[in-house]
Amino acid sequence: MFKKKNVKKVNKPNKISAESEVLRSADFPDAEVEQSLRTIYQAPEGDMPDMTKLEIIKSKRWIWISAGVITGLLILILASWAGFAFFKTFQGFDGQGLELIIEGPEQILLGQEVTYFVNYKNPMQQPLASVDVRINFPADFTITEINPQSTSAGNVWKLGSLAAEQRGTIKIRGTFTGALGTVSAVQAIATYRPANYSSDFEAMATKQINYSGSVIEGLIQVPEKAVPGDQVTIFYQYKNTGTESLKDLAAQITIPEGFTPDAEIMSSGTAMGRVIMSEPGELKPGEQKEFIITGAFASGYGGDAMILAQSGRIGNDSLFLPMQKSEAIIPVLAGDLSLAFIVNGSEQNKRSISYGEELRGIIGYENTADEELSDIVFKLNLEAIDLNTGETLAKNELVDFAKINASASNTVSGTQVIWNSKNVQNLEKLSPRQGGNIDIMIPIMKKAPTSGAVALRVTLSADIKKIGETELNRTVAMAPMMFVLLSDASLFAEARYFTEEGAPLGTGPLPPVVGRETSYRIIWQLDKTVHSLKDLEVSAKLPRSVNFGGIATSTAGEVSFDESSRLVSWKLNRMPAEITEAETQFNVILIPTNADDGRFALLMEDVAFTATDEDIKEQILLVVKQLNTDLQNDENAAGKGVVVK
Repeated sequence: MFKKKNVKKVNKPNKISAESEVLRSADFPDAEVEQSLRTIYQAPEGDMPDMTKLEIIKSKRWIWISAGVITGLLILILASWAGFAFFKTFQGFDGQGLELIIEGPEQILLGQEVTYFVNYKNPMQQPLASVDVRINFPADFTITEINPQSTSAGNVWKLGSLAAEQRGTIKIRGTFTGALGTVSAVQAIATYRPANYSSDFEAMATKQINYSGSVIEGLIQVPEKAVPGDQVTIFYQYKNTGTESLKDLAAQITIPEGFTPDAEIMSSGTAMGRVIMSEPGELKPGEQKEFIITGAFASGYGGDAMILAQSGRIGNDSLFLPMQKSEAIIPVLAGDLSLAFIVNGSEQNKRSISYGEELRGIIGYENTADEELSDIVFKLNLEAIDLNTGETLAKNELVDFAKINASASNTVSGTQVIWNSKNVQNLEKLSPRQGGNIDIMIPIMKKAPTSGAVALRVTLSADIKKIGETELNRTVAMAPMMFVLLSDASLFAEARYFTEEGAPLGTGPLPPVVGRETSYRIIWQLDKTVHSLKDLEVSAKLPRSVNFGGIATSTAGEVSFDESSRLVSWKLNRMPAEITEAETQFNVILIPTNADDGRFALLMEDVAFTATDEDIKEQILLVVKQLNTDLQNDENAAGKGVVVK
């Protein structure tokens, strides 16, 4: 066996070396040995190495690997230090930072001055820069003293730099005037920048407060009991027991359902539904004021009536902030006479009606006492009310009193319709559990008396002179009913073939012929004299034998036709109060079928008009009956509407 290690080539290429000679002596076939050696050792260029001298060449791979690892570690270390230096200003600050503490009362007595101290301190051994402090109080807090004064609007103090362990205090004094029972908070927020940092940090302190009391004392007085129809007085007294004046203070009383305050009370205060409020004013220390409401419970009311009286002020959001509350209950006993008033089948006390409408009412009554009632007089008061001012119009031009007066069962005096024993027999003496019904029709005028929003207020009352043998002279009244008048908007719809002057508007045969086209002009017109309207729409559906022929003219809005639903629509965004009319005209094309032969052909189904009355926030719905080829208003086409073959 021969060795190839440490042999170095010294002979020329392609020469048989001494080692080859040795191989030959081993009895191997010469050709095969030489071919095997060439296969193993021959270089790509065709040279053979010197097999007598082969030298070992040591690999340097481990050196390169070691150098690469060391270089990578160095790069990683440098990148870590660079990243730390770059991101240092963005990481969270884990030092103690700025300290904030709020000192002051948690339980608040409304109307009484209180003092709060906001203490700040730099607990660090290094200075803080760009220190700003903002203090937030509830909106109802009125500041009377600040020390030191804030440097910017919104209670902001720009303190600048704070040295290590430097501290300070902001003193704020003022009065809370919010709603009793409110839970709120005082909050201080500070921003600052530690040394060697380029970004700001924040500190915050919050103190929860509770409006648990008030410097206002209140007293409410009501009758021990009441009977429907009897005069009831609600007395509310409120006093400022504090040392500071309270400005813009008002009292309000929430009355129960079925209680009707007297008219003079309504005029001296502001009524918002069942809430009546006095005029705001100043209440000085030690001063007391009174708010008195008089009225009566309506017939049929019974049970415990809750009265809520409050004093407070109006907040920035127009909400009432009560600083004092007082409650009382009035037991309302059953009355002597039960009354009911049904209008158009409903006892609803507020609804909308239209000009020209007739209100059909039924007055029901029954003696609920154990004794006979004598000399009963019913009065139905009909008042026109200006909804913008709440005042009664001097003259009621909403109701046609002449038609009411034509009835033999009543008499009319001013705005009152009256029934007594001369008109209704059993009103002279009404036995226990006895009753009856009275019918009345109230016609509403077709023309609006004013351009503003108005309503008809209807109040039914009964005067009772005696109960048994006792002189009573009691008046029992029902809660008023309010009928708000909608806009007098009207819709006019017609089909024409000729103008009023006789000029043709349509085309095709007249009378219409089966299978042939005849076009007609459709006119829709809106008219009104009062109120602003919005979201107006007039629409009607066309039958299959009628096609939409296009718009002819329009003063406002947009006309469209939906082929799938076959609906023609005319839409207007708004019709202001000063705009009294709008009109659109379009053509329709009739192709009569055999089914139309010998009769008037339908041109469109019922025409509907919808809109929103902006003045009273009510919906308007009007419907005009369907249009056909019977053109009664078209003199030149009259009598030519029946379809022929």
